[in-house]
Amino acid sequence: MPLESAINNARIVTPSGVIHGSVGVAEGRIAAIQMEPFSGVPSIDAAGRVLLPGLVEPHAHFWDPGATHREDWAHGTAGAAAGGITTVIEMPLSLPPTVDRAAFQLKLERARAGAHVDYLLWGGVVPVPSDELTQRMADLRDLGAMSYKVFMCRAANEFPACDDGVLHEALREGARLDVLMGIHAENDALIHRREEELRASGRVDPMAYAESRPKLAERDAIAGVLEMAAETGATIYIVHMSLAEGAELVKAAKARGQRCHVETCPQYLVLDDSALREQGPWAKCAPPLRDRENTERMWEFLLDGTIDTVGSDHAPFTREEKEAGETEIWRAPNGLTGIQTMLPLLLDEGLGRRGLSLERLAEVTATNAARIFRLYPRKGVIAPGSDADFALIDPDAEWTITGADLLHKAKWTPYEGRRVKGRVDLTMVRGVVVFQDGRMLVDPGYGRFVGRPVSGA
Repeated sequence: MPLESAINNARIVTPSGVIHGSVGVAEGRIAAIQMEPFSGVPSIDAAGRVLLPGLVEPHAHFWDPGATHREDWAHGTAGAAAGGITTVIEMPLSLPPTVDRAAFQLKLERARAGAHVDYLLWGGVVPVPSDELTQRMADLRDLGAMSYKVFMCRAANEFPACDDGVLHEALREGARLDVLMGIHAENDALIHRREEELRASGRVDPMAYAESRPKLAERDAIAGVLEMAAETGATIYIVHMSLAEGAELVKAAKARGQRCHVETCPQYLVLDDSALREQGPWAKCAPPLRDRENTERMWEFLLDGTIDTVGSDHAPFTREEKEAGETEIWRAPNGLTGIQTMLPLLLDEGLGRRGLSLERLAEVTATNAARIFRLYPRKGVIAPGSDADFALIDPDAEWTITGADLLHKAKWTPYEGRRVKGRVDLTMVRGVVVFQDGRMLVDPGYGRFVGRPVSGA
C-alpha cells in the first residue's frame, strides 16, 4: 500500500533493540521500517530523537460519568496524549461504577464522545449474590471487558471491598471466562482497625495515614491472593504495588510458574514517605508512600523483570477536596495526578539515574501491558502491521513540572517544581498526530474502543 506519512531520522525502540532509521505509515498502521529517510510523503524529522511505541496506560481514573468536576474523558486523555500515552485502560470507579452491562455501556458512550486516544475499560466486581456476580462478569466480557478490578479493602461506598469468599468466587469465574483479574491488595480488616486506633488517639498528621496502612497489610493481601489465584487457576494482575516485599512474593510465584503480573507506579519509584510528611494530602495515595529504602529496592525489581508494568494510577481530586486534609489527613481523599508526568519521570529517574534502558522502558510502559491486556501486536510495539502509535521524546530536554501547565483537569501535582530531563514532543495515534509541542491537535472523540466485544456494545 502507498505510504501516507513518515517519521524520519529517529532512534526507534523496537523489540530487537534501538535502531537509527525511519518509519513509514499507511492506513493508520506501520507499513515499513528502514534505515534511510522516506521521501515523497509528508514527514516529520525526528532529528535523532527517540521514538517509543505509544504508551499503554493500564491504570487511570477519569471519574466519568459521575464526578466530572474532578476529571473527564476529554481532559484526562489530553493529559495522557501529552504524556506519550496512546491507549488508556480506564478503571471502573465512576458513578455508576462499571460493574454491570448498563454502566459499561454508559461509560462507552462517554468515552466515545470525549477520548482523544484509544481506550479499553476495566470491569469491576463488587459483593453481590453468586448468580448475579456470574451474570455480570459474563455480560462485561461480552461487551469487551478483558480485565476486572477487585478491591480487597474498601474504596468507596459505591465500590465496596470483596471479602475472601467473594474474591475466591470472582477468581474462579475469571479463570472460567479466561479474563484478567486486577487486585487492589491491602488487608481491609487490618487497615480499618489501625485507622480506628489512630483516630481515637487524636492523630490527624499525614504520617498517621501511612501508619494506618502498614506494609503488613499489603504483604498479607498479596500472599493471600497469590495462593487463592493458584488454587483457582486465575490470572491476576496486582495493581499499584508499593512494596518490595510484595515483589519478592510475586517473583517467587512466577518462578513456580504461576500466571501473575504486577504493576507499580512512578510515585513508588520516585517519591518516598518524606513527601507525605511534607506535602500532606497532596501526596496521599493508597497504598501509601513507603520509606526510602523500599523505594530504592523497587528499582531492583523493575530492572530485573519482576515488575511487569508501570501505570500512573491517575486519580485526581479537586483542590478543595485535597485541601480538606491539610489540618486533618483523614479528610482528604486518596489519589494523585500522574498521567501526564509518568513518562517524563521515568525518563529522568530511570534513564538518567538508574540504568533503565530504552528497551526496558518500552517493555514496562507499552509492550508488556499490550501483551497482558491482549492488545499485542496491534498495540505496544513498533513493528510492521502494528498501529502507528508513537511517542517521540527528547531525552535530553530539561523542563520544570508545573501543575498549571498540565492538560488534565486538576491543575496540581505532587511533583510541582521538580526539574526533569526528558520531554514528550509528539504523540501519534493510528498515524495521526494528536499532540505536539504542548498542544492537542485532534478533537475529543478521536479515540477508539479497542476491546473485542463478543456481542454488540
